[in-house]
Amino acid sequence: MSGQRAGRLSVFDGWWIACVCLLLASGFGAGSVHAQTSTGDAETPIHIGVLAYAGKDDAISRWQGTADYLSESNPDYHFIIRPLFLSELRNAFVEGQLDFVLTQSLQFSELSRLDSIWPLATVVVKGNGQGLEQLGAVIFTREGADFVELDDLVGTRVAGTSPNALGGWLLGMQALEDAGLDVEHQITPIFTGLPLTAVVDAVLDGRAHAGVVRSSYFQRYLDTYPDSRLVPVGTAERQGFPYPSNTPLVPEWPFAATGQAPQDLANRVARQLIAMPADVKAAEQARIVGWRTPLDYSIVHRLRDKWLPEPISPGSLVRHFWPYLVLVVVVVLTLFAWQARRAARRLGVEKRRLRRAFSGLHTGAVLTDASGHILLTNRAVEEFARTDMEGGLIGRSFCDAFKLRIEGLSPQCAFGELVERAGTLETRSVDGVIERDNQRFDVNLKLRRLDSEEGGTQVLVSMLDVTELRSAHALLTYRATHDRLTGILNREAMEEFLSQAMPGKAPRNDPVHASCLIWTDLDEFRLLNEIGSRELGDRILASLASHFSLELPSDAVLARMGVDEFAIWMPLPNRDTCTLVAREVLEIIHAFRLPDEHEHLRLKASVGVTRIDSDDLLASRRLEDAERACQSAQRLGGDRVVQFSGEDTELLEREQQIERFNALRAAIAEDRLDLAAQRIVPVRAGIPIIHEMLLRVTDVDGRPRFPTEYIEIAEKHHAMGEIDRWVIRQSCRWLARQPPDSGTLSINLSAHSVQEPDMLEFIRQELGEWDVDPARVVFEITETAAIINLDQAERLIAAMRRIGCRFALDDFGGGFLSFEYLRRLNPDIVKIDGRLVEDLSHDPVAAVIVSAIVQVSRVMGAQTVAEWVETDDQHQQVTEMGVDYIQGFLLHRPAPLGTG
Repeated sequence: MSGQRAGRLSVFDGWWIACVCLLLASGFGAGSVHAQTSTGDAETPIHIGVLAYAGKDDAISRWQGTADYLSESNPDYHFIIRPLFLSELRNAFVEGQLDFVLTQSLQFSELSRLDSIWPLATVVVKGNGQGLEQLGAVIFTREGADFVELDDLVGTRVAGTSPNALGGWLLGMQALEDAGLDVEHQITPIFTGLPLTAVVDAVLDGRAHAGVVRSSYFQRYLDTYPDSRLVPVGTAERQGFPYPSNTPLVPEWPFAATGQAPQDLANRVARQLIAMPADVKAAEQARIVGWRTPLDYSIVHRLRDKWLPEPISPGSLVRHFWPYLVLVVVVVLTLFAWQARRAARRLGVEKRRLRRAFSGLHTGAVLTDASGHILLTNRAVEEFARTDMEGGLIGRSFCDAFKLRIEGLSPQCAFGELVERAGTLETRSVDGVIERDNQRFDVNLKLRRLDSEEGGTQVLVSMLDVTELRSAHALLTYRATHDRLTGILNREAMEEFLSQAMPGKAPRNDPVHASCLIWTDLDEFRLLNEIGSRELGDRILASLASHFSLELPSDAVLARMGVDEFAIWMPLPNRDTCTLVAREVLEIIHAFRLPDEHEHLRLKASVGVTRIDSDDLLASRRLEDAERACQSAQRLGGDRVVQFSGEDTELLEREQQIERFNALRAAIAEDRLDLAAQRIVPVRAGIPIIHEMLLRVTDVDGRPRFPTEYIEIAEKHHAMGEIDRWVIRQSCRWLARQPPDSGTLSINLSAHSVQEPDMLEFIRQELGEWDVDPARVVFEITETAAIINLDQAERLIAAMRRIGCRFALDDFGGGFLSFEYLRRLNPDIVKIDGRLVEDLSHDPVAAVIVSAIVQVSRVMGAQTVAEWVETDDQHQQVTEMGVDYIQGFLLHRPAPLGTG
């Protein structure tokens, strides 16, 4: 055992000295390699590191043909053979100088633990008349010795070349252990070094009882010296292996690619080597049969981990190599000193770069001290400063330099009050107005306290001009509440008015005891469109809206509810009834005329009316009552007024709702719910695709039904939470079966689920049960769902983000949600309402709104999705506006899971 330790130390000594010599001679070696590997400018040099176990000249003569073969097969590359000794090859690999490596199996195993390397092919060598793709070793002894089986070698001396030789030692040790020997304690190793003849001589001389050499060498020795009287110990036959071997077999040399090699080139080289014929010049020079697909080198990894010598202890390193350690310490200290000076210079450069970057910011930036005196500004702030400030802004008071007005603060702009006001807000920002000459800027100010190097406090104030943004917000708000054709309120605005302004208040906040809600539907308007033209129909609707505005009382509220439907709310005079008021409205319609060649046209209408009392808490529901009364007027022949009576119609509606609700419950119970997916496609490469999950319902006859009617009834009867849970469970189940690179999943949450307190825990359980990465899941919430209970929505969104999920705000721009709510919710994804995208080609206001949404989202760090993209023109427009994703039938139609 002591001999084994001494052998290990001497090998380590040799390796260390060789490394030091190579480091000292690296300048000369690098020059010679460059001289050897220089190529023409038209070809990319590719370096193949080859283990020169028999000398560098032999390695070049043997493998140059293979390099030429690969160069001819890949015209854009020039393959260069770099013959290297064992340590040279390792160093060149670690330094990234090699694209490919051809070496023995054990060194390949060592390199694979240092950096990225993988085998492309295994060499097939010539052996005893056949091609060999594996190598083995043989444990042999003198003929007549008493070692019949391997376990007879207990207590003997066994010779090998070195402790890290694969065929000359490690394979033999593995065979002895497989035979039941405790190699560490039951044999004494003798290491002779190369050549292998030294191992044979040690056995013949009696210095060793047995020896370990490669099988091929042992056979050649017996053929050369038939009277040597050497025999294998035990059975030495392996099926399909032509040489005597009583050890495990391992793969021959691999041709391997490093991380420096282009992936496509590595794939081509693998195919070209495997396809190399045996009779080509490259194979003949290399003295091989050819190449095959790479074998499994895991057995080599196991041998190396098990049998290679353990690291030398720190104490032995100090004792044997203290001069080198002193040299290393000196070098390291010198490097540290050099690096410190270099870091100081880079820090100075970085400070100057940051100052330039600060000056070049597109938003105004001001650095002040705690009292508000300006220390530093950038160029962008000059457009906000007073023009009468002589001598620059540095040293001036912040409030003197800018004529700033902020609601709720004193006109004198006390800086301390401004900082305190911003500190109480979550966003650390305030909105204000800056006046400069005849200009007025709407600005958003963000303030942040900084600790200066001198120990004091500084304040960084950034100023963002949001004038255009607020103009766009005003346009967005107007568009969300007004009908584009007539300029009057739309359906959503009327519903909002009835739910918030009522009951008991007129638009000017005057008390109202009772009011009328009137629903009008122009009779035979569709026929008028078909006989005349669509343009004529639009003119009639726009002119009738203007006519209503002139004839109705000033406190009336008018809205367009459908193509040819209008709703009118007005206070009820004490002397009138709602029926009389509705008849006056019908007379207004009768009196309407177009001031041109169509003045002969006479309009008729079906009018429904209902009364709203001041204590009516469901005023918004009365729209349905007025519409039902209008439908009754149509069934009675039209051109008349019908007062709503809830006795029959409400019962019928209730029965229909119960029928639809029962059908929905049956569909859930009978598993007639399905999911479809629609791709949300990224505009730029490198962004993962998103799959939006869409609900599909099948009726009892097997026909697919559009889920809208079921979703509406489910929301009304508080069953939407159960459906959302089903969708979440099935979506997680589907995503768990998809590969990690298949993209992200988007799941819609209803308003009911947003308010459900147990929904977050359910989402967390499903993600854990199906082992789904939360980062691959996005939950969509519509504007309506978010605004119903904004506080609850914020809490749910924050909690989902903590577990790793993302949040998308759906249909933004189609409702009442303003940019302030957008900033408060701070979504990860903003989905632009499809109606805005649909109008891009003919409505410049829509283009302004979409651009504003994209700009605001980008500043917030949110991605944007353009919905309803169905034409190439729409695709081009939204792409130029800078959206991140596109969704619509142009790119993908919803398909059942597994088919689309």
